[in-house]
Amino acid sequence: MKNEEQEQTFIDGSDDEGAPHEDAPKKGGSVPWTGYGVLESLDQARDLKIGKLSVSLHGTELVKDATLELNYGNRYGLIGQNGSGKSTLLRVLGERQVPIPAHMDIHYLSGEVEATDKTAIETVLEDLEAETKRLEKEAEELVGAEDEEQEERLNIIYERLDALEPTTAKARAGKILHGLGFTTEMQKKKTRDYSGGWRMRIALAKALFVSPTMLLLDEPTNHLDLEACIWLEEYLKNYERILVFVSHSQDFLNGVCTNIIHLHNSKLIYYGGNYDQYVVTRQELEDHQMKQYYREQGEIAHMKDYIARFGHGSAKLARQAKSKEKVLSKMVEKGLTEKVTADKVYKLRFEPAGFLAPPIMAFNDVSFGYGSNPKSFIYEKITICVDLESRVALVGPNGAGKSTLLKMMCGELSPTTGMVRCHQHLRLARYHQHLQDHLDVNLSPLEYLSNEFPELATKPEQMRQQIGRFGVTGKVQTLPIKSLSDGQKSRVVFAWLALKNPHILLLDEPTNHLDIETIDSLADAINNWDGGLVLVSHDFRLIGQVAKEIWECKNKRVTKWNGDIMSYKKKLKEEVMASLQ
Repeated sequence: MKNEEQEQTFIDGSDDEGAPHEDAPKKGGSVPWTGYGVLESLDQARDLKIGKLSVSLHGTELVKDATLELNYGNRYGLIGQNGSGKSTLLRVLGERQVPIPAHMDIHYLSGEVEATDKTAIETVLEDLEAETKRLEKEAEELVGAEDEEQEERLNIIYERLDALEPTTAKARAGKILHGLGFTTEMQKKKTRDYSGGWRMRIALAKALFVSPTMLLLDEPTNHLDLEACIWLEEYLKNYERILVFVSHSQDFLNGVCTNIIHLHNSKLIYYGGNYDQYVVTRQELEDHQMKQYYREQGEIAHMKDYIARFGHGSAKLARQAKSKEKVLSKMVEKGLTEKVTADKVYKLRFEPAGFLAPPIMAFNDVSFGYGSNPKSFIYEKITICVDLESRVALVGPNGAGKSTLLKMMCGELSPTTGMVRCHQHLRLARYHQHLQDHLDVNLSPLEYLSNEFPELATKPEQMRQQIGRFGVTGKVQTLPIKSLSDGQKSRVVFAWLALKNPHILLLDEPTNHLDIETIDSLADAINNWDGGLVLVSHDFRLIGQVAKEIWECKNKRVTKWNGDIMSYKKKLKEEVMASLQ
């Protein structure tokens, strides 16, 4: 028997596409969006079902009269285009903005841990005691219960207490931190001594350690290197409770998911299997839908033609026409098959780079370190060349100096010894994770780019077209940048890069905050471009799409990997699996 329907209306802020970001109104004020849902699953059930789920933003419904159904033991990849409402939906669940049974503990990874005097491992363990006491108190209240649902809940609590066993907690927390790239010494460092990216890793470790009934992760790989991505993939594929996560990495979705939830046209559509299986199944369903659509449209056209021709003819023909009119009315009343609408995908494009005679960029016996002691050097006597034909992906362990190498290429850092020679007419453009911080957030994209490129400011239509290629369209072009989502800000940055008309692109983690479709468009734009590329990315699929060479940064050297990125991933996976033994 189902519990009585619980109906509630809730409010919150959002950072999805088009939503307020840093200036989002706080609770208690006038907020721009509302959520609504009805609990349809049993109150003590491990599974969760919420009907009539709706989320609105500025009066526009992101999710409309949908059903959210999450089954215990399944791992769901939540996908959809930028602006569809994925992050908002996770926040709604994480903050219990819709009715969720109290026994379901939830951990929503929403941001980095605070910069405090607590060490990394202390931060991961800080909620252990409180969670243990909470569970023990609930268990005491349920002891002796004769109700079957309460007995099942008591068993679940005992399982959770066994999993949280305090005597082994520190070792388990250390193992998780190690998998995310923290050495034993790093685990003892205070969180205030870490950058935001590393504090995000600590927050992720804390979420994994808690191992809640429902774990909600929004782009968990954004601050990880390839090794940590592989470790996280292996860890999450064994998650035994409910996992819901948003990711732009098809490779990661394939490795972790048991199910896909597609947020499309304000509805939640469910598919069994991983991302590749979703693509195949969706295509089959849409092919079938289009066949049904054309068949129906053909029948409708035939009936309308018959009615028009014979509706006023002889009595017999008029009766037949009337009969067809009734059939047509019933078809419409029952609901006609909708035509499949393709996802809106922006075709990114870089302007031709033009020709430069080699050599274009050469490192000759370059060594680099942030101090004068050669023992602390990141690189020693490296010799490499980059030209317009180069399509290079830099890989290697965290701290090996991949981003440092890009900084030396663009002249932001100078070698300690050796020489970096660049063609005198070389134009470079570097994308990095913090480039958004350099945007003037009080300006609109149109104003900002007009200031950056005054030669185009007198041609507003041409400027609009240029930035429109990167998905910055319509009213978004004239909104203050501070009101844009991270995905939109990334597109503004890419438009800025393209307008610099570089010969060589240096891309450091370019996929953060982009949806899968935009990443594919970026890959197509690079492959159709005549310039050179040096890429650092945790997205194995993007590397496979655009890289012709893999350079491994390791042990102060840069060496060419003899194989493709998937063979490199195989090697890393073997190393990760060995470390888990």
